[in-house]
Amino acid sequence: MTTRHVVFVCRSASGEALRCANAIKELDGVTLEICVVETDDSEQLIDAAKRFKNVYRIVTAQETLLAAVADANETLGLAAMSSEVVARTLDKSKLKATLRQAGVITPREQIVNSTADARRFVEEVGLPIVLKPLNGSGALTTFRITTEDQLAHILTFTKPPVIAETYIDGQELCVDTVTIANEPQCYSVCCYNPPIIDALEDPARQWRCVMPRDLSAYKSLIQQGLQAVRALQVGNAMTHIEGFMNASGPAGFVDATLRPAGARIGPMFGFAHDVDPYRVWARVAVDDVFDGPFERKYAVGTIFLRGRGSGSVETVDGLDEVQHELSDVIVESRWPRIGAQKSATYTGDGFVTVRHPDASIVENALDFIDRTIRISYSSSQPCETGWSERMDNYRELNKPAWEFEVVK
Repeated sequence: MTTRHVVFVCRSASGEALRCANAIKELDGVTLEICVVETDDSEQLIDAAKRFKNVYRIVTAQETLLAAVADANETLGLAAMSSEVVARTLDKSKLKATLRQAGVITPREQIVNSTADARRFVEEVGLPIVLKPLNGSGALTTFRITTEDQLAHILTFTKPPVIAETYIDGQELCVDTVTIANEPQCYSVCCYNPPIIDALEDPARQWRCVMPRDLSAYKSLIQQGLQAVRALQVGNAMTHIEGFMNASGPAGFVDATLRPAGARIGPMFGFAHDVDPYRVWARVAVDDVFDGPFERKYAVGTIFLRGRGSGSVETVDGLDEVQHELSDVIVESRWPRIGAQKSATYTGDGFVTVRHPDASIVENALDFIDRTIRISYSSSQPCETGWSERMDNYRELNKPAWEFEVVK
């Protein structure tokens, strides 16, 4: 087999990025080069790729690098996801327009270029609303606006244009797919509790996400999610699309991306189906194939550990009890590290992932962990991350506190 030189681009060769890189390295006939970058400049990637001979493809598993990687592949004439596909998905205005044209439910939205635009939108739809950058990455750059004062405040440090949406109150979920030649080959659903924006606004709330084994209750949501992925014409990709359901069914999709899902959802997919999720992604990103079908054998849940207070982690109580009582269902964990600074985001200072064929046992296990684990910090004062800090430093703040594996 001819050797294929693959350049994997990441911001840090650690954690999930390292696992994705290692999965590519283990593919047949691949020589891997890891390119660590600090900017979104595609010229930097092009220059780096030119140093390697016979580059087959440049790939990334990080959302903030997708556009630069697509531009670099196009410039070098490499077969890969196009910059048009990336823009259509990551630009929230283009995303919503594409989904609406395909008959997919989305919240009402408007591009806001001024304070006057924002106020007119509020006059039309009422409060609360949601504001986010057109190309923001992750929940840290999403803001729920409930008062006129909040609206005035956020517009003092956001750079227009931004997108304003009607706020959806309901169950937040995601639909994830493995898609080949624009057709989803498999899909998964994960339920968020509470909605991420609630967890962001309460720094002591232990956020959790659950992959049910039985997806029959989500049939209408899945149908809309698959319709959305087909409309986006993503080619070969793992996709992640987020939305809401209420009592009457899908209430609207609000975001999408073209990479393995974050917040442990990718590994949870692996645990639910007894597959290596990193190899699944690598086979799609490099080999353009899907190795399924997969059998959904388990329900899986993850709870992200944090508590009240701020500063550094001083004590973690309840570990022995949780490990003893749940030893038969815990499949992965990262316990908070003593001395580490409290995480600024909803993925907490550690996590525990559990699985079982019975979804009720998974939910009960997460409830037990929530009641039992108690973290104390060096300060009892509440930990709050300001809106401007979230907007300016979301890349740093989005780094999970529990991801510390690095290249040897």
